[in-house]
This record gives sequence, structure tokens and C-alpha cells, in this order.
Amino acid sequence: MIYQISELQHFGQGCSKIVYQHPVDDNKIIKIMNPKYVGEDGGWQNHTFKRNRSNGVFKQFQRQILEYLKLCKNNYKDNRFHFPIETTYGFAMTSNGLGLVTEKIISPNGKGMTLYEMCLQNLFHEKHAKALAEFYDTCCDLHIVYGEVNINGIMYTECRNDKPEFVLVDGIGEKLFIPIRSLSKTINTKNIRKMQKRIDAEIQVLLNAHSY
Repeated sequence: MIYQISELQHFGQGCSKIVYQHPVDDNKIIKIMNPKYVGEDGGWQNHTFKRNRSNGVFKQFQRQILEYLKLCKNNYKDNRFHFPIETTYGFAMTSNGLGLVTEKIISPNGKGMTLYEMCLQNLFHEKHAKALAEFYDTCCDLHIVYGEVNINGIMYTECRNDKPEFVLVDGIGEKLFIPIRSLSKTINTKNIRKMQKRIDAEIQVLLNAHSY
């Protein structure tokens, strides 16, 4: 079945993806690549080097799926399927190309809320700071590889495990040509801590804006 995008409920949007509510499962969403960036051959529009990649715009989907599979493999003994990244369920055919079906992360108000939005609305408090620190620690411990992670790619929920929790929904998986972060947990941890420091600084700037 091919889902018609015009009939789907818009859920959110990032730099290169558009997100829709899954039409038959309220706990899932469908992510598609923004059509304005996609050429007729499925490559990146107006980008010669990226356009020639075998998976084209779907390279981002590939990275996320491979990272999720790696985590499931590494945690096979514990039969663990949920991690600090959104759970990947598969694909959906849409009128705007292949869509990635993933877990829907919602905040206590029933809507999606990014870390950026929390800080912008002055909703980031001590319990959230503790949950965010735990998020980074768990990512380091599980050797979760980041691609390009920013403050908008981390979402907040209390519905997943009945506790304050942050989940990575964008920028998942190895992006480097030589996969040094995947090969070395030490190098990967340093990269996570570097991004943590940068995002923590952004949080402080946003929170300070509310103190005046």
C-alpha cells in the first residue's frame, strides 16, 4: 500500500526530513526525505558528490538502521530492543518516496517536544538536567555513534519508561568515511562528550535569556 502524503497528518519537520503521523498506529511516525532536496534519481538535488552515492538521500535511513541493528546485536543476550535512540520499525511506501517508520516520542503534554523547545519555553529544570546527563552516559556506555547531533534532534518524554527521559531522533549512526567512532569506543565517547559540552552551552544561553 502506498500512503498518500496529502492524507497524512503532519507531525514535525527537520532540516532534510518531514515527519508524519502513521495512519494506522498512533505510536509510530513516518519520516520522508524533503522532496525539494531530492532529484529524480533519488540523489541529493544540486549536489554532485552526494547525488552519486548509491543510496542517495536514503543514506541517512541506512545509517540509522545499521546503528539500531548494531545495538540489538550487542544486546542480544539481554533481549533488549529499546535504547536512547528512537526505535526503528521498518519502511513505508508513500507518494513522496520511501519513508522510515519509527517510534513516536511524545512529551507529557501529548505532543513532540525537542530539547531546544524545552529550553526556549523555560521548561528545562533539574530533573531534566539529570535525565539529559543520564542520556549521554548511556550513549557512551552502549557505544551509540552520533552523526550530526544538535539540540533539535533530542526529544523529551516521560511516556516511554515512566520516567524523565531524552531520546535521540536525528543524526544517528556513523557518518565518517573511515568509521573510527564505530571502531573505537574511546574515540566515540570523546565525540559524545564534545557534543554534550556544545549542547550544554547552547542550553545555558537559552536559559539565561529567560533570566533577564
